[in-house]
Amino acid sequence: MSELKEKVVYLQGLAQGMELDENSKEAKLIKSMLDVMADMADAVEEMSDDLDEVYDFVDEMDDDLAEVEDAVFGDDDECDDDECDCDDCDCDDDDYVEVTCPNCHETVCFSSDILDADEPIEVVCPVCDAAVFSNDAEYVEVEGEDAKDDADAKKED
Repeated sequence: MSELKEKVVYLQGLAQGMELDENSKEAKLIKSMLDVMADMADAVEEMSDDLDEVYDFVDEMDDDLAEVEDAVFGDDDECDDDECDCDDCDCDDDDYVEVTCPNCHETVCFSSDILDADEPIEVVCPVCDAAVFSNDAEYVEVEGEDAKDDADAKKED
């Protein structure tokens, strides 16, 4: 911002070099305009400094929030939720079921324990909030097989 102040000082020097009569209307107008420009340059510089402080404060808050998120939600590499929708998770594990959302075609993983739950449970897509699995459902497409076959096998047990 010192650039702006330098330009105003340069203009003030040009006005002095014109050797205008200080009592003339034109000289008074030019001097007043240059004074206003100098005040504006000071105000802009002060706002710029304040904005830099705000940016620094927001960066600190972001770092603090990341620490809180890590403490509350754990490490991103770990995936021990009942519903797993992260890309880091190995959904090929026997402990997870992988389904494709019928609405947005996103792959959603969730714990296979849900299949055996007694109470009604519905798994929703984290992208579009569409139901991708319900343990009450007749048919849900599961990666390469039908959940209906799984449900029928469950009923036979």
